[in-house]
Amino acid sequence: MEPPEARTQLSGMLLCTDEGRLPLPTWAVWFAELGSWAVDVAEQGVCGTIAVSIPAREFASVLIGCGAVYAAFKPQLDTSPRGSQFHRAVRLEPGSHAVRLVSTLNNTAFVGILNEAVTKNHREGYSVGGAWIPADRYRIDLLRWPDNPKDFMGQSRILEHFDIPVDADVLFPGSAADFCGFSALHCAIVGNGAAVQQEAEVLVATSTTAEPVPLGTLLRPRTVREKARQFRSVLVPAREDPEDYCELIASRRPQLVILDGAAAVCRWLGSEMAPVTIALVERTAPAGEAAADNLDRSRARSSRDLLLPADLIPVPAGIEVLAWQSEAGNP
Repeated sequence: MEPPEARTQLSGMLLCTDEGRLPLPTWAVWFAELGSWAVDVAEQGVCGTIAVSIPAREFASVLIGCGAVYAAFKPQLDTSPRGSQFHRAVRLEPGSHAVRLVSTLNNTAFVGILNEAVTKNHREGYSVGGAWIPADRYRIDLLRWPDNPKDFMGQSRILEHFDIPVDADVLFPGSAADFCGFSALHCAIVGNGAAVQQEAEVLVATSTTAEPVPLGTLLRPRTVREKARQFRSVLVPAREDPEDYCELIASRRPQLVILDGAAAVCRWLGSEMAPVTIALVERTAPAGEAAADNLDRSRARSSRDLLLPADLIPVPAGIEVLAWQSEAGNP
């Protein structure tokens, strides 16, 4: 019997350590595939919770997030001559929107306030931060929350070079310029943001000779307080008040929310920020029992259990997982 086809590119990655390059451990690949499956569940219109009991929380949310980002990605950059977004930009209210202009030719971008979309010398272009930029060479990434246009008012355009790692094209689910240049919220991670960012620095490589890249290259996280940074996931401190963020995150329609740790589960379970919630509960945590009780109550209100798909690799030793479907508005 042939093994199931891998859900994400991480299954073929090599972990870069001081001792050399080793295949990514099976448990790491499983977490990434779990994130991918969670997105599949959400795209089928199912609301649900996936509870995962783990010995320790380290790296779990990062790997799940990578799998979710990979599965949720949809192309945004059209480099063809017909791919211009000029006519859409004309309809935007002048001076009210912060945008990133992404080059179709390289990894250059400009961030600023869109003053207007104009025709100059018979060429279509964008006036951003006082500079005219040709529409046939750039595409617009409209910066909605968590970017506040007021932060860019009165400023000149900001030049930035978004990072496209060497030899990492096969790591991305789409073109590198598209994936690295544009923003979309695929998943939110609630927990210790500093720990998640540190874990995202772990290096992987696509081959024995390719340049190593951090896991964050795929996860592309940012905190809710950062300005204009390109992102695919958002980090939210577990200690914050859920009411301050739930509506904002839900408005960006992520497919998945990861509650990273028992404390986050206790405080944020039921926040309804995305169709699917993955609750990670480390068994040794002081709040572990309380988190388990909250999850038991949630499951008691569920309409049915969800079975792990047949193409998911077996659950690693030491990890327990339960999943259930809930009606919208009844977590």
